[in-house]
Amino acid sequence: MKIIRSNLVRIVSLLSAAGLAASANLAYAQNVNLRLELKPGRTATTAMAVTPLQAETGNFSLTKSLPDHATGNQLRVIARNLQGEIVHEVVVPNRLYRLLETFDPKTGGIKHAQTVTQAHTTMDLTLPFGVDIASIQVVPQSTSIPATQQSYASPVVRIDRVQIQNLISSTRLQKAMAAAPSSLIATPKLTTILNNGSTASKLDFVFIGEGYTAAEMSKWQADAQKIIDAFKVDPLLAANLGKINIHRVDIASNQSGVDEIDMGVYRDTAMDGEFGCYNIARLLCVNATKVKNIVSQVLPADGYEQIVVIANSTRYGGSGGEVATVSMDPSSKEVALHEIGHSAFGLADEYDYGTCDTSVEPGPGNVSRYGTRSNTKWGDLIGASTPVPTQVGMYANGTVGAFQGGNYCTSGIYRPTENSRMRTLGNPWHAVNTRLANAVFAKYNGGSTSAEVTQTGSIALGATVSVPNISPNYVQAGNGTYVVKLSGPTGTDFDLFLYKWNGTTSKWDQVAKSDGNTATEAISYNGTAGYYYASVKAYSGSGAYTVKYTFPPK
Repeated sequence: MKIIRSNLVRIVSLLSAAGLAASANLAYAQNVNLRLELKPGRTATTAMAVTPLQAETGNFSLTKSLPDHATGNQLRVIARNLQGEIVHEVVVPNRLYRLLETFDPKTGGIKHAQTVTQAHTTMDLTLPFGVDIASIQVVPQSTSIPATQQSYASPVVRIDRVQIQNLISSTRLQKAMAAAPSSLIATPKLTTILNNGSTASKLDFVFIGEGYTAAEMSKWQADAQKIIDAFKVDPLLAANLGKINIHRVDIASNQSGVDEIDMGVYRDTAMDGEFGCYNIARLLCVNATKVKNIVSQVLPADGYEQIVVIANSTRYGGSGGEVATVSMDPSSKEVALHEIGHSAFGLADEYDYGTCDTSVEPGPGNVSRYGTRSNTKWGDLIGASTPVPTQVGMYANGTVGAFQGGNYCTSGIYRPTENSRMRTLGNPWHAVNTRLANAVFAKYNGGSTSAEVTQTGSIALGATVSVPNISPNYVQAGNGTYVVKLSGPTGTDFDLFLYKWNGTTSKWDQVAKSDGNTATEAISYNGTAGYYYASVKAYSGSGAYTVKYTFPPK
């Protein structure tokens, strides 16, 4: 299937012919945020059902795709034009399947780990919605085959442009009604605790209280500050505070506390918080749909990458996922940090309890089938004097090696350190997990310019490669200086080009180039906001290349 760059093809006339001319008044740079409901299928041949619930357009940042090598339960979301060509695609976790984890509050060790199919959940996605987008499809991914090796299965749902536009209209009405004063419905209130820039350019953490009555708002705000302060002093988060926004959302419940199912205690709360969900006493769950509905009233679609619900209870417990939960038990903060390691940073569990699979190389960068210095993903961080595989109990905790056991396997899978936060609560992140998390933070702007991004690869004589080389193959950036640097093998002649999307002509314009007779090129271009990408061409010779680029935040 031919894959083309998003927003490249002018098909306004075709859309008009199809009765979709109303889409022409949307700006080419406009994106759409979709909220989808996921449920298990009702028949043996239908694994799941997907229903679009809401849609809104805006200058939101696009949903980031999982790495090409990632495995696990996933969905491929595809935007197509009227010719059926793929304009944009993104691979995301399938939120219908949820990993449940509970830990021993005394030792921090894992007590229970299980993946379950939820009765229903929701997920938010932001995709391009230029005039070339005719439909969006959601396609299931295999749980064991890397994304780049998969063919396109039949979509679970196909949403055409008219449906999306109708959803946009109904969502506007819903939000207007939600914003209207009412004595019957609690109204959320937003307070931004740490503001380092736009929601599109930062990693946004949202803390929201569950089970606090209107009379307990002062208590909620004090409790929230305790949890937020504990997060801010974590060394990893502290080192990246400039790339984070922190928001507090106040919402009143009718009753104080949360459900405790195992004790027969039930309370009327804003987000249906409950201990004992899935018959696991320490598991603290909430209604994720209600949480998102509340948060989205006060924050834009790209303003809540990580939501943490704080329950008005001192009982130990919590849970993870797109919406993490903690209680006010002093140890619960560690549960949340571990779960954020999964949801925000893509880290695997390093413990050996659960269902083991050694048939494929795990996607996350902190576990591997390979216990050798040359093949494991973190080999460059293993000291020359550290043997691999590495025995436990022989080295200071934090020493990087290849330790047997991880990703739910007692053997056949290796982890980088003896004991990190992803194995046992209360431990440091350590070097490998810190590096992986910093790579995520690097996608967010920490100051006046974006963090430098490095792309490496190999190029054949006469060939051209795009920068970035992953979907959607362009960057939405702002006003400022665009810096791109290229280096290749000695004796070759590689050229470097910078392009910007032109919404008037519906094509990519070359705005800068560096094409000397060497393997090293550099561009520094003062540009305005828009969509950009660079390309490398091997004019003479071939081989490995490295591109480092910095684009200003949008």
